[in-house]
Amino acid sequence: MEKDRSVNVVKLLVLLSAVVTSLLIVSECAAMQADIPRISIQELKKMMDQGVEVTIIDVQPKDIYDMGHIKGAISIPWKSQIALEDVWSLPSNIPIVTYCACGPGESDSADIANQLIQMGYDDVKVLKDPSIQGWKEAGYPTEKK
Repeated sequence: MEKDRSVNVVKLLVLLSAVVTSLLIVSECAAMQADIPRISIQELKKMMDQGVEVTIIDVQPKDIYDMGHIKGAISIPWKSQIALEDVWSLPSNIPIVTYCACGPGESDSADIANQLIQMGYDDVKVLKDPSIQGWKEAGYPTEKK
C-alpha cells in the first residue's frame, strides 16, 4: 500500500515536471515571437509604392500561396526548421516581411521570422493580422501562380 502511494507520488511529480517544462518552453517561444517587429499592411504597401526593395515571404502551404498571394511574394512554406537551402538566395541587406493567414499572433510567420533572425538576417518583420486577408480586402495587388 505504501509502495503504491510512493509510485503515484513519483508519477505525479514527473507529470507536474513535464507540464512546467512545457509551459516554460511555450512562454519562451511566445517571448521570442513578441520581440519580432510587426508591420501593418498599410506600411508594407507604402514601402512598395515608394520603391523600397523588400523581400516578402508567404509562409502558407504552397497550394494556398498558388491561389493568391501578395504581388512579388515568394513561397517558403512554414516548417519547424527551415534549412539554409530554403533561404540561401535571400539578400541579407534588404528588409524581409513574413506573412501567413494564422490570425492573431501570426504564429507561423513569426516562427519563420524568428528562424531567419537566428540565421543572421537582421531586418525581419511580421505582417500584422489581418495579414493576407486584410491585404486582399484593401484591394492591394495580389497574384496567382
